[in-house]
Amino acid sequence: MNSTHQQQKPRISCLLILILILMGTGTVQGQVVGDGYNNSLIYKIQSDTNTVYILGSIHVLAEEYYPLTRSFSYAYYNSQKVIFEIDPEILFSPDSFTKLEKQYTFQNGNTLKRALSPKTYSLLKQKVEALGGDIQKVEKYKPWVLYLTLSGKFDSSKDFRPELGIENHFYRMAKDAGKPTGGLETVQDQLDVFDTLPLKIQDALLQESLAITGSKEREKAFLHMVKAWHQGRLDGLEQLVETFKTYPLFYKKLLVQRNRNWIPQIESFLKEDKNVLVIVGAAHLAGEDGLIALLKQKGLQIERVSYAIP
Repeated sequence: MNSTHQQQKPRISCLLILILILMGTGTVQGQVVGDGYNNSLIYKIQSDTNTVYILGSIHVLAEEYYPLTRSFSYAYYNSQKVIFEIDPEILFSPDSFTKLEKQYTFQNGNTLKRALSPKTYSLLKQKVEALGGDIQKVEKYKPWVLYLTLSGKFDSSKDFRPELGIENHFYRMAKDAGKPTGGLETVQDQLDVFDTLPLKIQDALLQESLAITGSKEREKAFLHMVKAWHQGRLDGLEQLVETFKTYPLFYKKLLVQRNRNWIPQIESFLKEDKNVLVIVGAAHLAGEDGLIALLKQKGLQIERVSYAIP
């Protein structure tokens, strides 16, 4: 953490939050896994007027994963609009988070030292100092901000980068092509997921993250999830979803409520006359509370997209 970084506010971005869902905000060494082209987590729903594609994404990738397989290209080029969790046009606006500073900093004279348990604060201080920083520089930020910023930091970070993530890839393509984009929720919605968590849960999440930050165990878990995504295995992602259930309220806010909020919007896309591509974190597709299960409960016919059967 150099002097320049110490003067900057943490960037609380959609990507950061989404990367958290896929086990890490950092980057790690790794190799491309899986074989063949029929391995993408892309689904389609056809209505009387159009087709809606739902793509489960991962938010940090390495160059070895490109070019993407045919099913990704098919879903993108066959869609006239691309929807993300947050519209990138808003997300990348310079003042998107400046206006929300009160959301992620203490406003009542509280500090991290006062808000955190002694054990969590001690672990945090050790980590910040190990990164070359000063704990006093982050005292005003709420625990969940540090959780997002530090969880998933790997000491061997080299190959995987957020700018190579699926969202960035398709946003650049859509922008260059002049395709309209949109979002399922607002920046405020995403910040509320964490900011409305009781301090006790924020403390527990941060402590757990700090205890394993940089460990080979976390790196191995991250690569396991990348492998599950790359091979198109929802069962592997369901294992990740199960880990969130350790904190039931966190699980409800992070996945359950947001998935349910998105269902009516996806249903509305099916009434349009042009095809729509919806890109969300792959963890949102898995499990009994995932988008795929919820959409099937609505009686919708969902088909897996592959290179062989677009």
